[in-house]
Amino acid sequence: MAEMKTRKKTEIEEGYDLAQCEEAKADLCSAAEEFISEFQECEGNVYYSTFTKASRALWDLEHARRVQKCTKVGNEWDFESSITGKYRYPHLR
Repeated sequence: MAEMKTRKKTEIEEGYDLAQCEEAKADLCSAAEEFISEFQECEGNVYYSTFTKASRALWDLEHARRVQKCTKVGNEWDFESSITGKYRYPHLR
């Protein structure tokens, strides 16, 4: 199999990834605050939807951090080779 053609991320793409991480952090803080508040008010019982929202916010942050660590852009995603897919950034062109 031929090796995928890649390029280094641009500063704009790196900035976008950083902004996505910051947004995900804010969303996680909001979801955690809601979860904790509901946990206290309901004496340990939490609605499944609140749990799901917090769980999803955590996954989003983990994903954003993983993408931010990638240093190259290629035709396809390959996290093991530190490559994000070029389709992540079309709106930046």
